[in-house]
Amino acid sequence: MKNLLRNTIAATLLLAGVIQHASADIVTVTGDTTFGPTFIPPGLWGSEPDPSSTPVGYQAFDIVTGPGPSEFNWENSFMTSCEFNCVTYLYSGPFNPDDSRTNVMTISDNVYHFSYMQTFLEPGKHYTFVVTGYGDGDVGAFSITGGSTGSISISPVPEPSAGLMLLGGLAGIGALARRRARRTAQLS
Repeated sequence: MKNLLRNTIAATLLLAGVIQHASADIVTVTGDTTFGPTFIPPGLWGSEPDPSSTPVGYQAFDIVTGPGPSEFNWENSFMTSCEFNCVTYLYSGPFNPDDSRTNVMTISDNVYHFSYMQTFLEPGKHYTFVVTGYGDGDVGAFSITGGSTGSISISPVPEPSAGLMLLGGLAGIGALARRRARRTAQLS
């Protein structure tokens, strides 16, 4: 945990140096891939996954940037510090864990517990940033520091199972209300 904090501080300072503009926005988020969903990541440069690959834990984040000081200034940087051997993927638009090659823009696996990417993101468009490991044992806590010449928003993408649980809960509440209404009508 001490290394994660030190790497996050170093990444933030480095990022501040990279994006030296008065309107720059820097955001840091943390997460953990230990009990998250799994997928089989694409191969090198977005190629077909290795047939011998096993599913690895990941966490996905939705990224939206705002305009910078000029309409053509879309520069963004992402630094990820991990407690495990990590790799990051940037997707243009949504991320589909069942087809991990679709929409891949950038892959970064620079250093053992550290990943860095600098790219141009169109303001207002949604991108998906995925943090994962190389193998099924590469899981743990991580920190992402994102910077933009304009504004930047980084928020976790809910797992599909969370949406199903929400729909199930709403259906249960609806059934209970219907039952209660019938019982009230019978008593009247």
